[in-house]
Amino acid sequence: MTSAPGYGLVLCSQFTSDDDVVARFAEQVEQVRFARDAGFGSVWATQHYLADPFQYLHPLAVLSRIVPESGDMRIGTAITLMALQNPVDLAEELATLDIISGGRLTVGAGLGYRDTEFDAFGVPRHARLRRFLDNLDLVRRLWTEDEVTFTGDAVKLDAVRPVLRPVQRPHPPFWLAGHTDGALRRAARLGLPWIAAAAHVDRDYLHRQVAFYRAACEEHGHGEPRIQVLQEIYAGESDESAVEDVRAAMTVKYAAYRAWGQDRVLPPSQSFDAEFDKLRKGRFILGSAASCRAQLADLVDHVAPENILLRPQWPGMPQEKVMASLKRLRDEVLP
Repeated sequence: MTSAPGYGLVLCSQFTSDDDVVARFAEQVEQVRFARDAGFGSVWATQHYLADPFQYLHPLAVLSRIVPESGDMRIGTAITLMALQNPVDLAEELATLDIISGGRLTVGAGLGYRDTEFDAFGVPRHARLRRFLDNLDLVRRLWTEDEVTFTGDAVKLDAVRPVLRPVQRPHPPFWLAGHTDGALRRAARLGLPWIAAAAHVDRDYLHRQVAFYRAACEEHGHGEPRIQVLQEIYAGESDESAVEDVRAAMTVKYAAYRAWGQDRVLPPSQSFDAEFDKLRKGRFILGSAASCRAQLADLVDHVAPENILLRPQWPGMPQEKVMASLKRLRDEVLP
């Protein structure tokens, strides 16, 4: 029998260029308080840079602000663009956040795909995987070793003695995100759990990815696979009204993803180049409370995730609709 997953809240870090971000962030603090009181187990922030057409808040600053609002919830990045970071700076930023939160940090890490970001940070695209793996390794070494020496194409450490340590020992947990077979195989080889972005592939392909990851974990001898699913969700008054409530906001978001070139890094059979009514089917959970409950149950049955990270808001979505959906999720959908 599949055990019941935990649930997390994924904050909408994207805001339209003319939006009042101060007001929108105050609304997100309200969402965090609601999720805390509703029994959500975690809250997550995402990352992109130079995210035209959106204003995009930095996840570590966001998470630092919401720590005092979050109760016992874990706080997490979903994801940190690891290849773009200086590993010394990142290790100390994340350690600080783990200290501020009293040891509640989870680090979701991903490779990234946007040329705009790689160019801005001086990371050659051909070097992104090496930079990602080096930085992942160095952050953990800076948290666990008494002395670190490393020479790479962007970082040189000569017998440095890191002092700042996170609360969690040996370090906060890492989860890897990715869509391709190579990314899933990499997570399995490293013995790291996987964050699946359910909105980026249709359900049949998600089920294929889950089977592939489980087989890769078994091949590499790392025990029972652990999976979290990041899921777009909106519970409306009816199936029809739910779709119309989110149509404009989600269309803007996924049009931006297409413009950013995300289709290039999706599996060949998957694409965001579709009309909204085609795109949403098998990717987003939208509908009445009863419909959302059934769709979540199907996801749990087929994927058996440890946690489902729910994102209930997209650029331009008014707070009253977000809160109405969250209340339906609390009262009528989630166990």
